[in-house]
Amino acid sequence: MNKKDNTEMMLDKMVLVANLYYRSKLSQQNIAQKLNISRPWVSKLLSRAEELGIVKIEINSPTFGNTRLEEKLKDKYGTPYVGVINTYDHSKDYVVTAATNYFVSQIKPDDVIGVGWGDAVSRFIHQLLPLYLPNTQVVPMAGSFGTSAETLPNYVAMQLAGKLGGTSIPLHVPAFCSTQEEYDALIGNEHTQNILSIANHADIAITGIGSFTSSFLFRHKILSEEEEETLIKAGAIGDIVLHFIDRFGAQVDCEICKRIIHADLFEVRKNARTVIGIAEGANKIEVIKAALYNQLIDAFFTDEATAAALL
Repeated sequence: MNKKDNTEMMLDKMVLVANLYYRSKLSQQNIAQKLNISRPWVSKLLSRAEELGIVKIEINSPTFGNTRLEEKLKDKYGTPYVGVINTYDHSKDYVVTAATNYFVSQIKPDDVIGVGWGDAVSRFIHQLLPLYLPNTQVVPMAGSFGTSAETLPNYVAMQLAGKLGGTSIPLHVPAFCSTQEEYDALIGNEHTQNILSIANHADIAITGIGSFTSSFLFRHKILSEEEEETLIKAGAIGDIVLHFIDRFGAQVDCEICKRIIHADLFEVRKNARTVIGIAEGANKIEVIKAALYNQLIDAFFTDEATAAALL
């Protein structure tokens, strides 16, 4: 790692510590335990943040969010926590950095984390600063599919567990079963049932939100054109954790959906302290609206352009 990378990581750590201390109201000792650093070092980072002008009366960082748009979105959709981030500076991924800062403020030492996959979740893990939470567990919220790292739920869970200093719990079944008989055999397996139960009772869940126009499920031929047409005819406009939802946020009813192995998002939402959703872009407006209206996400992170479109 070169000197520039070290400087950027130190600035990131200052912003994270400032967010946790001033916005999330965590104690310096709690922050030290989460980041595996000493309490005096936390104090030094806060002091240095003040010297550099990162902290004044408020945290001077794009990750702090656009309060006006955040309040409007919370009022319109009833979402408990919203982060609307200014992305004029493309040198950093501020939307997911804001999401990681929120995640660090919420996670507890013995938490189980249910994790999705895809571009937003991969960016989240990349931006997350290493923590020291050895008793945490990370579980994928669906079986395996795809060939790239960002679409392999077990690999994504392993990557996140590595950042947390915790352990991952693999789910060794495919997400998409070819026949109903295959699905019945795999879903009836005791191991599969145990892992899905752990995911359904996760303390925190992290997911992206997919639309058909940008979904890798069709780009990478994981689902065929015929299956896509079937889902669209059933009213699906996108998916969250392989739950294909209509414009009201309800799961559509079709034959394909009955042979997908995944955690029950509606159970996860009921049991988790927080479900963190990250999504942005004009092509996702309708599916984001559906997810927010049906309260499938309770901590939502996006950019200003997407927030304006949602309003």
